Amino acid sequence: MSENPYTDFVFALSSSQFQQLQGAVSTRRNKEKYGASDFYELGLKYGRKPQCPRCGSTSFVSDGIDPYGRQRYLCGECGKRFGLLTDSIFNSTNKSFDTWILYITLMTFNVPLDMAQELCGLSRPSALLWRRKIFSTIDQYQKRLKLRERIWIDETYVYDSTVLHEDGYKQKRGLSRDLICIIVAIDIHKNAYAMICGHGKPTSQRVYRALKDHIEEGSIIVHDGEKSHSYLIEKCHCYSEVYIANPHSKEYLENMALINNMCSWLKRYIYRFVGMRKKYLQSYLNWFVYLFRVNGAIDKWPKIPRILRHLVLTEAQYKRETA
Repeated sequence: MSENPYTDFVFALSSSQFQQLQGAVSTRRNKEKYGASDFYELGLKYGRKPQCPRCGSTSFVSDGIDPYGRQRYLCGECGKRFGLLTDSIFNSTNKSFDTWILYITLMTFNVPLDMAQELCGLSRPSALLWRRKIFSTIDQYQKRLKLRERIWIDETYVYDSTVLHEDGYKQKRGLSRDLICIIVAIDIHKNAYAMICGHGKPTSQRVYRALKDHIEEGSIIVHDGEKSHSYLIEKCHCYSEVYIANPHSKEYLENMALINNMCSWLKRYIYRFVGMRKKYLQSYLNWFVYLFRVNGAIDKWPKIPRILRHLVLTEAQYKRETA
């Protein structure tokens, strides 16, 4: 291996000069990989539109340049001053673009919070805040989903952590009210859906409320014959295709493999986040479904650039909770 001609040069630099060099290298790497070296540049690249965070108006005039060289705006309706990223999760962030990229990458692998905290050099409150900020950008993601043509549906269950931590708790057998029910669905186009559906075994009405806005009329519903599915199929004017759950049946295993695998992936994903508060469970499900879609199209659109585009274009703010 030939000797690196820059070794002596780098070691001769002072600490401040070395930091400047690192910054320059990082800027070039990010420009080449993402077309931007910070989120402001990324917003310009993807065409983020300035919008007043107070009244939502898109009527504004330029209002000078901030200390970082970024354009400022003045709302023509309410007089609010704002920047391109004011109404985004990256507003006022004091961490580098590289740190955010690393954190987002780790989130795509669903690593535990303490690992992300350690690798990114964040405090635990900051690591948690960043996760919730990112989750806030996909809160409405599943509301727009529409499954069509051939759709598999099923339910999976996870223990309610608030019940497990009660004094004197004794685990019950079967599908008790201690279990949170999650309705899971996926269509032939690999569009996935996962939504909390109360506790215990769901009723017909609960299944219907969870799925009615996400099923295209006339689709084929592939399921395990649960009675609670019949009402949904009837009201959505769909067709039923039943495979009774039987782990020894080749027909059942082959025809229900897609939804069974999805339920298994979902449970393994949730179990990574020990201690997660119940009120955030739906946010974790939203992220699971969003990543499922992103990973499914990774050959057409690289994962991290696609997520960065989504994050920088979404108007979403999340503030720390107060006691």
